[in-house]
Amino acid sequence: MTTAGRIYETIDALAPFASCEGFDNVGLLVGDPDAEAGRVLLTLDVTHETVREAAEKSCPLIISHHPVIFHPLKSVPFGSVQGELLSRRIAVISAHTNFDKAFLNAALAEKLGLEDFAPLPEDPCAGEGYFPEAAPLAEVIRRVAEALSLSGLRAYDAGKPVQKVMVCCGGGGSMVHEAVRRGCGLLVSGDFKHDQVVDAGNAGLSCIDAGHFETERHFLPLMRALLAARLPEVEFLEAESCRPHFRFYTFDA
Repeated sequence: MTTAGRIYETIDALAPFASCEGFDNVGLLVGDPDAEAGRVLLTLDVTHETVREAAEKSCPLIISHHPVIFHPLKSVPFGSVQGELLSRRIAVISAHTNFDKAFLNAALAEKLGLEDFAPLPEDPCAGEGYFPEAAPLAEVIRRVAEALSLSGLRAYDAGKPVQKVMVCCGGGGSMVHEAVRRGCGLLVSGDFKHDQVVDAGNAGLSCIDAGHFETERHFLPLMRALLAARLPEVEFLEAESCRPHFRFYTFDA
């Protein structure tokens, strides 16, 4: 019998939970390590839909990227996601910035066609690599959209061809100044704030905001492949309920 604790240990060996950022909350966040987990649902976020899908598919364990408990809880209402997990006796393991550092950024860089990718020594939640040849941002936007199956994205074009690129999956707008300092021509991430893009423009840095969900959705097949190779007796399912929360709407000017 494979337990939640065994799966936790397997993930910990791949992407040590202790390597997470100080603000993060990772690990077995709901449930018991001795609980049986022969069927597991993988998702980016734990929502009510996800919990119900896990129950319908007889999955006693969910593995999420984003922590199901991020800010301290002072109560657990029955109608909350955490309350529903407890009432249905479904456990949750969350692997967030530890997995970003170990796998997720590198996988995103590979999707984008970057070469010689390496995590930043001082901040491995981001990394940098190179396109084989410098390209105008319009061409890079096309590549990013195709690689991530996007229906739209936001971008700031500094007007220069780009070759050295910083990648930070999820919310990485805070990396603008570091990207400039390291001589990158482009920062690819999600969740850019207005002032961060203003700073990027003043410094001549192009930015592509490909979406938080969209730059991390590959967590599901990646985690599934890693765990299935090590725990073949467990069935790992990618959640059908794992969908973007935002939709792109376009209008004629």
